[in-house]
Amino acid sequence: MLRNASHPKAGFTLLEISLAILIAVVIMAMAIPSLTAALEGSKTQKMFDNFDAMVQEARSRSVEEQRNYVIVWGREKEISMRPEFPANLSEAKGIKRWKIDRAEKLELHLPAALMAKGITPEAIWTFWPNGACEPAEVRYQGAAGKWSAAYNPFTVQAEVRYE
Repeated sequence: MLRNASHPKAGFTLLEISLAILIAVVIMAMAIPSLTAALEGSKTQKMFDNFDAMVQEARSRSVEEQRNYVIVWGREKEISMRPEFPANLSEAKGIKRWKIDRAEKLELHLPAALMAKGITPEAIWTFWPNGACEPAEVRYQGAAGKWSAAYNPFTVQAEVRYE
């Protein structure tokens, strides 16, 4: 059988294969930053969800038990939720705790009207038996990212901003 010289063998040249690999590498390089941002965004969302779960539990317990609950920022980089006036030692230690990593920062900001003039306020956030709380803004900064949440005092729902 004779071969027709005008039709080369079917297949890809080295140049075509190199070009296809180059295009794939460029597409992957463009996709990696958005994938990384999406993963970090989900970590930031999880950090807020963990904190908000504590807030919602403080509210529901204060309503159910008809007594004030507080979220307290401790000196040992720990946040705890407990009754304002604990009945026993286990309640005083906190019903729910969240240990903050050294690289993390979680701050409570209360309106100036709630603070005594010239006195630095303690980081204690109060929830009342009627289902309301002190108006507050909570700010988080850590390896997962940043968020701030302004809590409505009547609904205890947060308006969250991720940064």
